[in-house]
Amino acid sequence: MPQVEQALGQQAVALIGQVDAACVSVAQLAVATEETFLAHPDAEIITSFPGLSVLSGARVLAEIGDDRERFADARAMKA
Repeated sequence: MPQVEQALGQQAVALIGQVDAACVSVAQLAVATEETFLAHPDAEIITSFPGLSVLSGARVLAEIGDDRERFADARAMKA
């Protein structure tokens, strides 16, 4: 039926628009995260670890926090 095909086509176009908007939001968030992380004083130290890029370094910073007194030593942070 042409009406069903037309309705499904309109639905597909609407869904594609939603996916496109989500992709744009993710890209904008990635840029904002990178800019903010790179402005942090510990960014250079964190990204010096093998395998840590800017985004993964930002995640590590978010996980451990930026309070240098939080962990007694490197072993405590590793745990």
